[in-house]
Amino acid sequence: MKKAKIGVIGAGWWATEFHIPHLKERDDVELTSVCKLEEDELKFVKEKFGFKHASTDYKEMLDMEQLDGVVIASPHFAHFENIKAALAKGCHVLVEKPMTTNTKDALEVEAILKEKKVELFTPYGFNWNPLMSKAEEHIASGIIGNIMHVDTSFSSSLVDLFQGIPLSESDEHTFQPKASTWSDPSKAGGYGWGQLSHMFAGVYKVTKLNPKKVFCLSVPSPTGVDYTDAISVQFEEGATGAFSGCAYVPKGYGGGYNIRVHGDRGALFLDFEINRERLLVRTNDGKEINEEAKPGSGTHSYTTQYPINTLVDICLGKEYKNHGDITINLKMVRTLDAAYRSMKSLKLEDA
Repeated sequence: MKKAKIGVIGAGWWATEFHIPHLKERDDVELTSVCKLEEDELKFVKEKFGFKHASTDYKEMLDMEQLDGVVIASPHFAHFENIKAALAKGCHVLVEKPMTTNTKDALEVEAILKEKKVELFTPYGFNWNPLMSKAEEHIASGIIGNIMHVDTSFSSSLVDLFQGIPLSESDEHTFQPKASTWSDPSKAGGYGWGQLSHMFAGVYKVTKLNPKKVFCLSVPSPTGVDYTDAISVQFEEGATGAFSGCAYVPKGYGGGYNIRVHGDRGALFLDFEINRERLLVRTNDGKEINEEAKPGSGTHSYTTQYPINTLVDICLGKEYKNHGDITINLKMVRTLDAAYRSMKSLKLEDA
């Protein structure tokens, strides 16, 4: 049996709890190489998961053996250099959000991909949810007409993480989230990069809109990153958008993610909130489409298993659907880059 040779750059909390275990579930994967900065933790990860090679230097790791695919789960600020190195080796890349932390770097990644016959994507778990694809299909069909306004909110229980306090949910995990990744403004910490990357990735998958102008107000954490985000967007197509992000959700609830798309012929309502999951389309002429959405099919169904399976399928030459591609990523980065500039300038910024 042919096996996909996979490497992992950044074998910390998220990778060891989710990405690597999902890779281990497949018998057509060879865990070839792994990189982690801390030598003792690197040795532990190599032995626990059975990687062939290990290094504290990601460039050295990429040189140890030719890889088919690379999972990048390093801190936000390191993604760009990790991506470039992996693409230079001809690897398919799954990179955690945010793909990059500024538009300039995202455009460079886009340019590199145009030269390479490889795929790059981000494992936005919600984008692999069947409800998201159904919403995309409904809007593409033209049933709600031209999009006039998008109203979206995303919330989660992460006040601790964005002030540098260990995430309580990770107490029994192999590793804990690195505080600086989430709570240091100089390292792209904050709710926008950390969570609203999911929100905008979903919005751009469903609507295909293009950001033009962005304004953002926020509430800061004690470390100076954003706890909340109130974002207004003007799209190139003429539509407007109101986007809300908030870390103040009680522990144990799980938060929510709701998308409303208003067109000149109707509206679409997509809810991932716990026990309120729904996908509903209503048109101006009275037509209604109510897709089946079982309890638990929203926020509680979030997983990166499907994106990981997509990476493996790409590496093995199988059919696949990329729900977090460079087009979605570039729009997401442009929007959040402008939002963070707006937080500082208190002005409308170009996306």
